[in-house]
Amino acid sequence: MYKNILLFLLLISSNIYCQRYTIQLYNTDNGLPQNSVKDIIKDKYGFIWITTENGIVRYDGNNFLVYKNFPLTSQRFTYFYGHPEKDSIYTTGDFEKAVLLHAKFPKVAKPLKDFTTFLTKENSHYFLYCSNFSYGATSVNFYINFKEGRYYIKENALTYVDSQSKAEENLQIKPIYNNAPRVFAINEILFYIDFQSKKVIKIEKGKITGSYRSPLFIDPKTKILWSQVNNQVFIVNKNTIYYCNYEKGELKISRLFQLNNVKDENFISAYYDKSYKKFYLGSSINGLQIISLSDFTTITRPLSKPESNFYSILPYNNSSVITAFGEIYDRNSFVTDKKFKDISPFIMAYDHSGNIITQKTNDVMIYQKATSYQDSVLLKNFSLKDFFFDQNKYYALFSILKINQFPEFKGVLTVYKDKSFKHPERKIFINSEPRKFIKFDQNHVLVGTAKALYKVSLKTNEIRNLIGKNEVFIRNIIQSKDGNFWIMTLGKGFYLLKNDRLIKMPYDINNNISSSHTILEDPRGFFWIPTNNGLYKVLESHLLQYAKDNASKVNYYRFSKNSGFNTNEFNGGSNICGSRLENGEFVLPSLNGLVFFNPLKVNTYYPKNMYVERAAIDNKEQRFTENLYLNQESNRVDIFIDVPYYSNPDNLVIEAKLSGMPTAKWETVGKDGKFSISNLGYGNHTFVVKMLVSDKGKFIYKKINIIISPYFYQTLWFKILAFTIILLLLYFLIRWRINFLKKKNNELEEIVNSRTKSLSDTVEKLEITKTQLHKEIEQQKKLIGTISHDITTPVKFIAMTAKEVLDKNDFNEQRMKKILNSVYKSSDQLYNFTITLKEYADIYSHYRSDKTELYSLYMLIEDKKILFSEIAENNNTVIINNVDPSLLIWISKNILSAIIHNLIDNSVKYTENGTITIKSEIVEEDITLLIKDTGIGMDEKKIEYYTRLQDNIENEKLLLQKYGMGLHLVLQLLQMIQGKIIFTKNKLQGTSFKLVLKNKKDD
Repeated sequence: MYKNILLFLLLISSNIYCQRYTIQLYNTDNGLPQNSVKDIIKDKYGFIWITTENGIVRYDGNNFLVYKNFPLTSQRFTYFYGHPEKDSIYTTGDFEKAVLLHAKFPKVAKPLKDFTTFLTKENSHYFLYCSNFSYGATSVNFYINFKEGRYYIKENALTYVDSQSKAEENLQIKPIYNNAPRVFAINEILFYIDFQSKKVIKIEKGKITGSYRSPLFIDPKTKILWSQVNNQVFIVNKNTIYYCNYEKGELKISRLFQLNNVKDENFISAYYDKSYKKFYLGSSINGLQIISLSDFTTITRPLSKPESNFYSILPYNNSSVITAFGEIYDRNSFVTDKKFKDISPFIMAYDHSGNIITQKTNDVMIYQKATSYQDSVLLKNFSLKDFFFDQNKYYALFSILKINQFPEFKGVLTVYKDKSFKHPERKIFINSEPRKFIKFDQNHVLVGTAKALYKVSLKTNEIRNLIGKNEVFIRNIIQSKDGNFWIMTLGKGFYLLKNDRLIKMPYDINNNISSSHTILEDPRGFFWIPTNNGLYKVLESHLLQYAKDNASKVNYYRFSKNSGFNTNEFNGGSNICGSRLENGEFVLPSLNGLVFFNPLKVNTYYPKNMYVERAAIDNKEQRFTENLYLNQESNRVDIFIDVPYYSNPDNLVIEAKLSGMPTAKWETVGKDGKFSISNLGYGNHTFVVKMLVSDKGKFIYKKINIIISPYFYQTLWFKILAFTIILLLLYFLIRWRINFLKKKNNELEEIVNSRTKSLSDTVEKLEITKTQLHKEIEQQKKLIGTISHDITTPVKFIAMTAKEVLDKNDFNEQRMKKILNSVYKSSDQLYNFTITLKEYADIYSHYRSDKTELYSLYMLIEDKKILFSEIAENNNTVIINNVDPSLLIWISKNILSAIIHNLIDNSVKYTENGTITIKSEIVEEDITLLIKDTGIGMDEKKIEYYTRLQDNIENEKLLLQKYGMGLHLVLQLLQMIQGKIIFTKNKLQGTSFKLVLKNKKDD
């Protein structure tokens, strides 16, 4: 009894505080294929799966991926069952088939053996019961599977069958009411709602082991949303959602949130994702609601008050703040009202006594702490912009209006001698509208205006502009715990002041940091920065590192309306844009409410993993693992980066690049998780994705190989083959060219050799001819000299004889006869000389122009025989021609004819009553012609003379007058045809002339 009372009190206490939330609604208008959400589950990879009556949906926190058109008789799916931790989740399809969710994708498969949709036992039919889903038919039986056994549920009986022993336990209870089972399971324990005893009965292995009194379960208006595969039980009662859990022997119920203006009878499925603090609620007609439970609390003014637009706030106590309206709020609600009237919302400050300093029109109003801020002190004609104090003095920043050509605000920095506004010590005039000031050190103050940031010396009153010529609207100046000064601006971001130099901090991806209001620093070193569009969180160390190297990556974490705000626009422009409470909470003023939060308890959510295994190739989806194979015909390829992430998508930092390319750089992947590629050349490419997974700036990487098949002419083997062919063609072309050039060269060499040989032969012939001509000329000279000498004598004799005849008148017949006889002989000798000389000249001239011809030596001898036959007959001499009739020779016919003529002529002259025999022989390449007579013969002196003359005809003196011209001419002619004559005196009588002739064609 005590246990039940304690549980009831715990339930009542849980109703005191309800978790704040935001709702996102999805239906057929924005992602779902159908509005009836039957069941919801999360797989081991982090994806949310939803069953509908028109397919299965995978949700990654940003996009819905719909799967339908399975090869089943119906696309209507109901509950999930199986083992998510084993990557084995099933959902019902046909009775004989199911859809298996495995490795992040669904496929048709056979149902699990122990989880058939329908089974029969003892002629009774049972349907699988693993969630609150009901067929809504009468007389329906169900069964529930556990690891160690199975429960069979009938209207009037609950039977347990042990899996090992097959033993049965029957409980006489009525588990079915209005065709719906009144049972659910947590941690392999069955719970039965007993309306009669108004208790929840605990059943373990077919036996009742406990009971719990729980009014919520017994309430007829309560609806239970249960999922065995999720091991979660929720209670819906009067639009309030409760979470039921069994821990340490207790059935615990905690209130999650309350929904307004929703009919709870439409809820049929639910799933609570504790890691993201999100509640998924499925409706039978209204689709899916995603309820995000917030770490932030937004408090608005009471309904009796005007709009909840807050600016300057001050901490009031350790858990509340006071506004410029005099209203006090804590994280739960409005507390009380001090009723400040007509106070400017932009300036509030505490003085040294805890009094609240505010601005009322052009006067300063100081509310007194001593009277609990009911009384106030008015200071006339003070337009206060900011205020602070130290141990001894007040410091105030005032605004004054100067009217020259145009009205213009100026500033006055006033330092008071004590902690009052009565005794000014120094006034320093600022030539711009003042906005914020802060003490820099003992001797300097930083003053921010609508145009510049000034560093003011309290000793010399020197004012130095730290910005320069550019104008910057200063909104706030914050000093962090480490002593750094941070300058907040309007529209130009925020800066770090270092060594009197402003270092601009990088923007977030949406450039919302450009209008930042203040910085609240938590104990872990994070800055919380409210802006006109969201709240940002960033590590100060990352900002300092960026200021140091201007290259480090700075990642801002963004909180938006989905985190629990009424608006994304926080308010700035006041002297205090956020407060830090003693209990550790931060409070920020916004355009619609005060936002309370504990920075150490606010969760930041980062994805744990990403999956790159889908691509749309020309709008046709394709799955892959580590390698993506493409064709060059593909015009566009979209690679999907699937990331299960259920928080603000602005905090999903994914960048990708194609490495190995000259222009490769990290590109931001959009919220659709799609990276598009086009006109990528063939080959192997590497697609690299990185994703931020922590506040510390840690990234995880994923690498995919993109393999694009080349055309056959782009393959390596083709290039090698083509290169080889080109080399071979080039080789054969070079060989052909070389052979051609060699051939041409050989032909040219042959021509050159031929011409050289011809030229050499010609030169040689010319040399020979030259030599011969020289010899002939010399011989001719000798011959002419000899002839001249020999002719002179007969001519002189004839002349002397004629003179003698003329000088003497005495002519007797004898003397006259003698004289005439002498003249005759001399004239005849001279005549013969002349004839011989003429023949020699004719033969020489004809020799130079005659062409060599082939003729018969025998016929040549015959011609000469006929010529001398008459003379030979007168001398009773016989000429015998024994030359071989078949012998043909190339020797110059004119020269040989002249030689033979002279020799036969000599033989005929000196032979009487004898014979002249002519015969031929061939000795190797020479022809021997022998002319032998039986005449008087030549004496030895003549033979010796002619022999000596033949051997040295160039140098020997010619004895023409003594021996006549005949044989001299023969020797000269033989020299011309490279012949030779041998004179031999016959033993008996006569002389033999042996001619040795070269039988060759004269070219």
